[in-house]
Amino acid sequence: MLKTIEPRYKLPTRATFTDSALPALYKETKAKVMESTCKARRVAITSDAWTSVATESYVTITSHYISEDWKIVSHVLQTRAVYESHTGAHMARLLLDVVEEWQLTDKSVVLVTDNAANMISAAEIGKFPHVKCFVHTLNLAAQRALKLLAVSRLLGRVRRISVYFHRSTKAKHLFEENQRVVLKLTSPLKVITDVATRWNSAHDMMERFLQLQAAVHATLLSPALNVDESDIVTLSRANLANVEEVVKTLKPVKDATVFMSEESSPTVSLIAPVYAQLLQSMSDNIGDQPLIRDVKNAIKTDLLKRYKSEAEKKILHTSSALDPRFKGLPFLTEEERLDVSAGVTSEAASLEEYERKQRTEADEAPGRTGSSGTKEELLSVDDNVSDSAGPSAPKRRA
Repeated sequence: MLKTIEPRYKLPTRATFTDSALPALYKETKAKVMESTCKARRVAITSDAWTSVATESYVTITSHYISEDWKIVSHVLQTRAVYESHTGAHMARLLLDVVEEWQLTDKSVVLVTDNAANMISAAEIGKFPHVKCFVHTLNLAAQRALKLLAVSRLLGRVRRISVYFHRSTKAKHLFEENQRVVLKLTSPLKVITDVATRWNSAHDMMERFLQLQAAVHATLLSPALNVDESDIVTLSRANLANVEEVVKTLKPVKDATVFMSEESSPTVSLIAPVYAQLLQSMSDNIGDQPLIRDVKNAIKTDLLKRYKSEAEKKILHTSSALDPRFKGLPFLTEEERLDVSAGVTSEAASLEEYERKQRTEADEAPGRTGSSGTKEELLSVDDNVSDSAGPSAPKRRA
């Protein structure tokens, strides 16, 4: 087509793109990213190991920081094929190489990863302050509950029904009609099939099944389908009651997963209070059935294994103390609140001393004619804020 429109134009060859165009574009983009990142005082990096459809192993490293206009900025720094074993030592070397290449050594880098043992080891070897991804932590806890035999059987029955409606065109059309007639829905909904790597898809599958179960029941009993019992194992009333209770029990974990997946604002200050609230919601109630007690116990047991290190707890508790919504730290003991408050006060004093030295050096620099009025106004505001909005005295929630 191009040859017909403009016969004189010669398309660039593959070698032109691979040897010239792409390297030039990469160099230009990298320079822009480094220029932007160098303005940040602190940077967090996340590491994600994944496998391609060709079963090749990769690791993607992404940086995150707050820009000068108070927006979260993220950059994928690299995606590298990893051919050697993913040991802690190898991962630490990879992370340190990235930090050096992108000139992040003076950015107080904090590492955020999943809960894998090799990544915990990599953080220790590389001496990175380390926080484990909370959404991944929730996934592990929920998966533990979903693997309980009784829950797994319920999921299997719901899944077979869902797969049946996706596979049979005739059943799908009859199901949509029954939704209009039985449930009075003007826009029929689809059943959901869970995905092994996302626990909340199992919750969504059960929740949607309960929402549509009257239409499901009417469809499966229709003589027009002649459903083979070997294809579908129907759920008894007791099964339906159990599915309903499991969905209700998992809802706080589902809500936390959605809430903590927010990408437009920081979430680190939410981890400690949400973690404490989830542990409380997984406490046994007098009326709980044995199945629900098992689900709660599985989730609670797994959560209690996480965020045990003092260094990690310090990061999380300090972040919550600096968030006006949680600065009273009601989820901690009085002794813990006092420790966090003392730590925040000490760090604030150190920061004030650092800023004072910076101002002194700037004032003494050659050609300096005086401080700008704007900065002095900001510093005055900071002093007022420190008096009125610092960490509050310990208090208990009623």
